[in-house]
Amino acid sequence: MSFYPQPNKYQCGPFALKYALVMLGVFKDEDQIGIIAGSTWWAGTDEIGLSRAARRFQCKLKHFQSSNPDDARRMLVNELKKGHPCILSVKDWEHWCTVVNYQQGKFVVIDSELDKVVAIQTASQLLRRWKYVEKGTGIKSYDGYALIPKFKTLTRAKFTLDKAKDLMYDKYEDLAKKWDQYTNDLITICKPRTKLSSNIITFSELLRRNEQNLIKRVANWHGEPTFSELKKILSNMKLVAEVYDLVVAEDDEKRAAIDLASILMMYACGKYGMNPLY
Repeated sequence: MSFYPQPNKYQCGPFALKYALVMLGVFKDEDQIGIIAGSTWWAGTDEIGLSRAARRFQCKLKHFQSSNPDDARRMLVNELKKGHPCILSVKDWEHWCTVVNYQQGKFVVIDSELDKVVAIQTASQLLRRWKYVEKGTGIKSYDGYALIPKFKTLTRAKFTLDKAKDLMYDKYEDLAKKWDQYTNDLITICKPRTKLSSNIITFSELLRRNEQNLIKRVANWHGEPTFSELKKILSNMKLVAEVYDLVVAEDDEKRAAIDLASILMMYACGKYGMNPLY
């Protein structure tokens, strides 16, 4: 699950809503979303179906629209600044994509139609795809839907331009496909930073203090995984932790290190197998 291209043309709607939900820390399968939304191969998914699916997951879709591109862009940016991922109808209402951040005049777009699902687009690039021109009248329209949770979110993804660029690299391909698994594991080890958080360390600091020892012990105890292989897993975790701003209480550092060692060893045993010890 998570960030990978859609297998067919008609599932763009469920994929777009799935990516928007991921920004709120909610992980749902696109097939499940498609069933709820009533997606079909001949008609795809309409906004009514997407709204129905969003309600099932305790969210609502807020429609915004303008015939003026500058106004549409401002409305989109305003929703993103509120922390609301937005689903846009693009390519003359033939496709859905998700916009999750705006920074330095550029948008972070997650589009299941692309080979590299995560993309960075300028306002002009996005507006060209977003514009709909009604046949016969020539009336222009830019339609979008902001996903607003009806629950208190534990964590929200902050896909900065730098993080989006990282996820576009081939070295993070495995992470993109298993984003929800990494996030779910990390949420059991860490906790989201809040205004009341105190006596905490970042995940990066946790790794700075413990990474070398973790990798050395797991690699040597099991014997098969390489140091670089285990380091890559921890690097993937670090990127996810930074996106969701996950931290560890100072008093829980040892417990968190034990949890990481357990995950790395389970990875090693799952990939390479293991003979009984005793």
